[in-house]
Amino acid sequence: MNIAIMQPYLFPYIGYWQLIANSDEFVFFDTVQYNKKSWMSRNRVLHPDNSYQFQYISVPIKKHSHGTLIKNVLINNDEAWREKLLGQLTLYKKLKAPFYDEVISLVNNILLKDYTSFLSLSIESIKEVCNYLQLNFKYQIASNIDISGHAIESSGDWALAISKSLQANEYINPYSGYEIFDEIKYNNHGVGITFIKAKLTPYQQSWKKEFQAGLSIIDILMFNDKDKVNEMLRKDFDILSKNELVIMNEK
Repeated sequence: MNIAIMQPYLFPYIGYWQLIANSDEFVFFDTVQYNKKSWMSRNRVLHPDNSYQFQYISVPIKKHSHGTLIKNVLINNDEAWREKLLGQLTLYKKLKAPFYDEVISLVNNILLKDYTSFLSLSIESIKEVCNYLQLNFKYQIASNIDISGHAIESSGDWALAISKSLQANEYINPYSGYEIFDEIKYNNHGVGITFIKAKLTPYQQSWKKEFQAGLSIIDILMFNDKDKVNEMLRKDFDILSKNELVIMNEK
């Protein structure tokens, strides 16, 4: 069995979904500190003004103390964030995105539900998008996994401890951050480790001439049918070893 582990994100870019599509089990890593400067609670979609490449969509987070774990991060529902987000997506109607009606209905159905924690919103949105794409999505939450018998000596050991607890023999990680992982240590514990790097092959974004890569999955769904998206999830990436990434970054 192979697993992938990532922090919860808001409608993340395709690389996140490639991890889901190519792992047997996905783990939401909620036991580390929330980073407000990360991509967790925000993402990017096209901008209505051609002078800009993109605009941010986001969910507001309540003020919390430094060091608060992701699992304890709460949404600030005093702000009308649902209405704002849906309003931003009307741009795709103006762009005559071919799948606007289906995707806006999907997003609206997700946002209609009540959420208190950011984790619950992320999980529910990912589940619903997987259902839309007919992806088999089996997941666990890191805070529910017992790793008490495994030593955490460095940041790269979290994934190893979770892999061993779930009896996984293969761990797949995004290519960024590969430096923290000790490949030999993983192999010594019977866990292989590989890294996935999305190719971000361009697709037609309406009449826009310059392709904006790495946007939210929402952008991809607006312009591509389900079969095409699933093809991207299964094929539009490279699987690399740590050594291959080291060599690539030395060039």
